[in-house]
Amino acid sequence: MRIRSTRLRHWLPFCLCALLGGQALAAASPATSPVTSESSMLDINRYQLLYSATGDDRFLERMGSAGKRFEASLQGRQDADALRALWSDYQQGSKKLLADLSAHKINQQSEMAQSLKLSETFDAYLQAHPQTAAPELADNLRTRALLTARLANLRKVDNSRADAEEQKIKALDASIQQQIAALAKADAALSSDLANRWHYLQISQSNGKLLLYPFNAQIESMLGKLQNH
Repeated sequence: MRIRSTRLRHWLPFCLCALLGGQALAAASPATSPVTSESSMLDINRYQLLYSATGDDRFLERMGSAGKRFEASLQGRQDADALRALWSDYQQGSKKLLADLSAHKINQQSEMAQSLKLSETFDAYLQAHPQTAAPELADNLRTRALLTARLANLRKVDNSRADAEEQKIKALDASIQQQIAALAKADAALSSDLANRWHYLQISQSNGKLLLYPFNAQIESMLGKLQNH
C-alpha cells in the first residue's frame, strides 16, 4: 500500500477507524458478487476519485477489480463494443494521469481536476442511458459513495460545484434512510445491521472531515450484505 507522504499526516490519527473499515470491506467481498455494467461504471468512477482525493493505492486496486467486473458484465450486451471503447479510453486517461503524477508534472489540485474530467467519460453515458426503474437501496448507496468521492475532489477544485453536490447528498441521504427503515418489514435483522453501519459511516470523521477509507468500507459492507440477501 502507498499513501502519498504529503497526505500521510491526515491518516495517522485514524488507524483504528481504518482497521475497522478494512475488516468490514474484507467481510463484504463484493468483488465476487455479480453487478451490472452501470453499477461497475459507478464503482470505477468512485475508486478513481477516491484515489485522487487520498493517494491510497488500495483504491487503485479496487478500481482494477471493478474494471474486471465491468468487462465481464459486457457479455451479451448490444452496446458492448461501445462500452469497451469507453473503458479503453478511460484506462488510457487513468494511466496518463498516474504517469504525470509520478513524474511530478501535475500538482494535487490538477490531479483532482483531471480525475473529475476523466470520470465524465462514464457520467455522460449513464446520463444518456438513465435507468427506468426506481433506484433500489444498493443503487442509492453506490450513488452516495460516488457523490462523496466527487465532493472530496470538488472541495479542492470548485467550491460552488461542491456546494451543489452536498445538497444532492443531503437529499439522497433521506431516501436511503427511508429505504433502510422499510427493510424492517421483510428483514428486521438486516435493517438494523444496515442502520448501524449507515450511522457509523456518517460519523467516521475527524475535525469535521470525513474519513474516506472507513466510509467506503462501510458502503462496500452494506452492498455485500444486500447482495447476499
